[in-house]
Amino acid sequence: MEQLEDFKNAKLLNAVKTGNSAAFNEIYHQYRKKIYGYAYHFTRSREEAEELTQDVFVRLWENRSKIDPEKNFDAFLYTLIRNNFLSTLRKKAREKAYSNENLKHEQFFNATEDELNAKDTRQIAQEAIESLSPQVKKIYLMSRNDHHTHEEISQLMGISKNTVNNHLKKSLGIMRKYFRTYSPETIISFVLVMFC
Repeated sequence: MEQLEDFKNAKLLNAVKTGNSAAFNEIYHQYRKKIYGYAYHFTRSREEAEELTQDVFVRLWENRSKIDPEKNFDAFLYTLIRNNFLSTLRKKAREKAYSNENLKHEQFFNATEDELNAKDTRQIAQEAIESLSPQVKKIYLMSRNDHHTHEEISQLMGISKNTVNNHLKKSLGIMRKYFRTYSPETIISFVLVMFC
C-alpha cells in the first residue's frame, strides 16, 4: 500500500516538475496541513505560520524544476520551510536594526533641533529682557536670576512690595508681547524659559 502511495506521489511530483498546475493543486491540498504544522512549529504564531505556508508553496512552484520525485519529498518541504523561516528571521533582524538605527538618528536630530530651539528661545528672551526699562529689568533679574523674593527685592531697592509686583507683571507682559511679535511659534518656549 505504501509503495502505491509513493508511486502516486512520484507521478504527481513529476507532473508538478513539468509545470502541471492541477498536479500542483493536488500537492497543495495533500501537504498544506503538514507544512502549516511545520511552520507553526517554527513560528508559534497562526498568522505567521499561515504566511510561511503560502510562501513555501510559492517557492515550491518557483523551484519545481529542482524536485526529485525519487527522494524524500517531506524532507525537501521541511528544508524549504526551514530556509524560508530563517530568511524571514534575518529579514526581520535587518529591519529591526535599520529601524533602531533610524530611531537613534531621529533622536539625535530631534535633540539637536530642540537644543537649537532652546538656544533661539533664550536669545529671544535675552533680547526681550534688554528691551525692559532699567528699573523693571533690574527687578526682573533679581527675581528670576538671583531668586530673591518680592519682599527681599523691595528691601534691597527701597520700594514697596506692591511696586515690585507691578514691575514684575509689567516685565512679563512686555516679554510675552515681545515673543508674540518676534517669535510667535516659541510662545510656549517663553513660558518654559520664564517659569521653569
